[in-house]
Amino acid sequence: MKTKLIIAMVILFSGWQLKAQITAPQPVAGLEVTEDYITRTLVYPEADLEQGKSGKVVVGMHIDPQGVASNYTIKSSFSEAASPVALHLVKTILWSPATNIGIPIDYDYEYEVNFSARSYKRHWKRHERPVVPLTLEADTSYIVYEYKQLEEVARPYFADGGNMGKYIANHMKFPAEAKEREIQGTVRLSFVVEVDGSVSNIVVINSVGGGCDNEAVRLIEETVWLPAEKNGKYVRSSNMQDITFSIGAHNFQDGNSY
Repeated sequence: MKTKLIIAMVILFSGWQLKAQITAPQPVAGLEVTEDYITRTLVYPEADLEQGKSGKVVVGMHIDPQGVASNYTIKSSFSEAASPVALHLVKTILWSPATNIGIPIDYDYEYEVNFSARSYKRHWKRHERPVVPLTLEADTSYIVYEYKQLEEVARPYFADGGNMGKYIANHMKFPAEAKEREIQGTVRLSFVVEVDGSVSNIVVINSVGGGCDNEAVRLIEETVWLPAEKNGKYVRSSNMQDITFSIGAHNFQDGNSY
């Protein structure tokens, strides 16, 4: 009896230990930046907003060892009208796969999209939703095209006059920590320009620290683009941007010296 109890405890402990070594999938941009993206781009169903109806939509999916998501399903929803909104947003998220002892594995995952009528109204009372003059139909495949896969004239184009340097010059807030610690350098970001001109899946490729990474992400989050075109439709496309933080000399990116 004692031996059976010990064996049972060993099996139970082994199962717990194995489970503890499994890491769930994560958005490539991280949970916080992904939630910011959803806040910026979510379009609340009009009837639900008027009624002050709030809740969440749970989207299930399968994520393979390459981080490719498929088999999307609505697991639960507070509103029929909110389901397609949440499903669309979740389909735009790129994923890092689940791992077991560091090895990528298949994983069934659920992601919650929260809808708060009060927070939504408060957010858009303080912000102005950007409008991009779109004239083409949007591709619905959710394929992300690499920059080199697009013809030069059909690549994504920064909508604010096309001058990214001027935009950064007018909007950069040099982080206080970076000034104090004399941190400088170039933050490189990768991101996806969506078919509506919004930006998603922002990832820091080259980190500087001292608050510079967060400021670079904020700057790109707030940009609006004319999306890339392929086969007569707007398509999703990958992009990169360098943002330089320089101390002690004229900073060409934001026009100031520190």
